[in-house]
Amino acid sequence: MTDSTAIRQHAVKSDEPSCVAFAALIDQIGRVATVIEAIGNGLARPSGQSLARWQVLATVETQPTPVSAIAEHLAHSRQSVQRIADLLVDDGLASYRPNPAHRRAKMLEITPAGLTALHRMQTLFDQLAQRTSAGLERDHLDRARSTLDELRQRLEAELPHLPGS
Repeated sequence: MTDSTAIRQHAVKSDEPSCVAFAALIDQIGRVATVIEAIGNGLARPSGQSLARWQVLATVETQPTPVSAIAEHLAHSRQSVQRIADLLVDDGLASYRPNPAHRRAKMLEITPAGLTALHRMQTLFDQLAQRTSAGLERDHLDRARSTLDELRQRLEAELPHLPGS
């Protein structure tokens, strides 16, 4: 047994193999999330952006969207997305336009400069995806995505049952 396995087993307080495997998977997902954030920020940096700004621009690429809907889509707080949206507007990468459905909640719309930055980031991502997925079977990637989606749904279903919820 490795030291990290022993730590995980101690953290979950169970010798049940499925609990240990689940803890190891969650640990690995956390590590992958850290790497994904670093890579996203690295790919965005040449365009003067961050991963968070990239995500907001990508969300409004095809249609103007209210900040609250962007936040919901990205599973971030409305306030954090509002701050990013305001910065994108200040930098000329997005603009606000009236929302016919709500007088106060304006729509965020990408500008031509925002599209240029977004396409630059997407090109770098496509190159990275080709390098890192080379040799991996597409059905393995699809199965991993499907498994992670099922796990996300199961974990979301647990949210209302957490202590203090």
